[in-house]
Parts: sequence; structure tokens; C-alpha cells
Amino acid sequence: MPKRWGLCAEVGCPVLCDSTYCGSHRKPWATSTRRNRLPNNWSAIRAKVLRRDGRICQSCGDAATEVDHIIPGDDHSLDNLAAICSPCHRAKSAREGNAVMQATRRSSYE
Repeated sequence: MPKRWGLCAEVGCPVLCDSTYCGSHRKPWATSTRRNRLPNNWSAIRAKVLRRDGRICQSCGDAATEVDHIIPGDDHSLDNLAAICSPCHRAKSAREGNAVMQATRRSSYE
């Protein structure tokens, strides 16, 4: 079946692409299975963590709207979760992703 081409979903982007977003606007997490691996009661766990941490980012002290896995992976226990603001969460996720990419590159040279 031929791929369906269309305009990039990013508002104002005129680029034709064969997926939702063009290469410039593709979200790095778009192919992530993370959401599928969250427990069914994730929204309740998330609310509990935000309430426990007073909706304060445990990284910088600003208002928190997200919940972060302190140790990356699928440990969804309350001890491994912390309230975090969006900028801190993006930065932490980027650091973790870059570390994985660097490790992958290093192992491919060995």
C-alpha cells in the first residue's frame, strides 16, 4: 500500500511528509511505547505524587505539572516518582536519551 502524503501537522509548516510531522517537527517520543507501558491506574498514581509533592518541582522548585521516574524504566512505585515541571522534565529526558545514544555509539565501536 502506498504511503499517504500530507502537510506536516505543525501549524504553518508547508512541508509535505509521509507521517504526521516532517523531519524538522517530528517529536522524538512519537514512536515511544512508554504510554502503553504505564499501569492502568497511572492517572491516580500521578495525582497522588503531585499531591504528595505539593505540586512543586523536585528539581528546581517551580510549579510542577508532570511526574518523573527518578530511575528510568518501568518502576512505577511511589518511591521512584517525583513531581517535576515541564522544562526540567524535558531537560532530564534529553540528558537520559543522549546518554543512551552515546552508550549505543560507543558499544558499536567496540
